[in-house]
Amino acid sequence: MKKFLVLATVAMMTAMSAFAQESGDFAIGVRGGVTITKVDLPGLKIDEKETRFGIGGFAQYNLSNHWRVDLEGIYHPMKNHVSDVTACINIHYLINLTQDHKFKLYPILGYGLAFVHSETYTNGGTTIEGENSRDGGIQLGLGTNCDLSFAEGWFVSAEYKFQPGIFGDGHVALLGIGYRF
Repeated sequence: MKKFLVLATVAMMTAMSAFAQESGDFAIGVRGGVTITKVDLPGLKIDEKETRFGIGGFAQYNLSNHWRVDLEGIYHPMKNHVSDVTACINIHYLINLTQDHKFKLYPILGYGLAFVHSETYTNGGTTIEGENSRDGGIQLGLGTNCDLSFAEGWFVSAEYKFQPGIFGDGHVALLGIGYRF
């Protein structure tokens, strides 16, 4: 029995070391881009396609050589009496496209939660009351990042995400720059 426990312990430690993380487990950076949403806010009488620009930050942690968790927050400034902050948690599966691991492609699966603030305004003699609301849902996408060979630790990224059902259907395209510790 003792031999079995020792063998099981060695097997578990070997399996865990196979998932050992590389140096550069943690990264932070900024992202910005465009969000195109088919906005559906019945309380505000908005049902239209809206294009907005946003900027924010992100933090990433490599769970293994292929799995990474990504937390982001994107702020969309006031436009047409509405502003919002979207907080997301995403899982990336990293696919190395080069042998030196400097260029990666990754599918994105995550959850986004939008906090929306609309201000009170008058439209043609009718006063539209402002309100605060929130909505959340899944997001699916694809991203890529490339380590900068001339700046140790720095990388650039590009992502596309589809957000079905977060105040309508959203298409998000973001560019980012980050630093890996």
